[in-house]
Amino acid sequence: MTEIKDVDSISDKDVARYLEKNLDFFNDRHKLLMSLELPHQRGGTVSLVERQVSLLRERNLNNKKKLDTFVLTAKGNDLIFANCQKLILSLIGAHESDSFFSALEKSLKKDFKCEAYSLIIYNDEPRQINHFTSLISESTAKEYVAGLMKNNLATLGNLRSSEQDFLFGHQSNKVKSAAVLPLTRDNKQYALLAIGSEDPLYFQAGMGTVFIEFIAEVLSQMLPNQIGID
Repeated sequence: MTEIKDVDSISDKDVARYLEKNLDFFNDRHKLLMSLELPHQRGGTVSLVERQVSLLRERNLNNKKKLDTFVLTAKGNDLIFANCQKLILSLIGAHESDSFFSALEKSLKKDFKCEAYSLIIYNDEPRQINHFTSLISESTAKEYVAGLMKNNLATLGNLRSSEQDFLFGHQSNKVKSAAVLPLTRDNKQYALLAIGSEDPLYFQAGMGTVFIEFIAEVLSQMLPNQIGID
């Protein structure tokens, strides 16, 4: 190795590069390692070893926070899955349309904690099935929610005031965030299920939609038999 005679010519980058290539440099230099000092963020200095221990503690704390977040998310997903399972089983067990819609409403209101909900079904013979389910012509629906009808995936977050008023009617003022689920059959959309919450953070754009889209798929298959449409 060529000896460097002019110490002043050695830059910080040279030292850093050397240490990166020789990670075991301090293995047999314990006294040197203990004598190295670094400025402390609260003033004064600490040894390199103390600084490393401090960094490890901070890293462990951050990892613990991440793990706690993962655990909370997992518990939340378990609860959502359990509620989805409960809803689907209750819908399967409903032998008439009244009990079917009652089971749907009970789940949305009690299990999923939603304050507003509506089911809009496209049909050329408009009529009211119950207080939250309506048959409405597709052309009429497009006048108010054409943007939502174009999307075959769930829409989450804030709605336009005109969309919200059309979907939730007199309950519209309660809704601070919403999920709109398209129901499809034979690759054709035939209804919209709208769910609203008073919590502005309950439904957010970008959040996972696996569970609610699964509910939409189940409803898509079961609903036509309950309202007598092909």
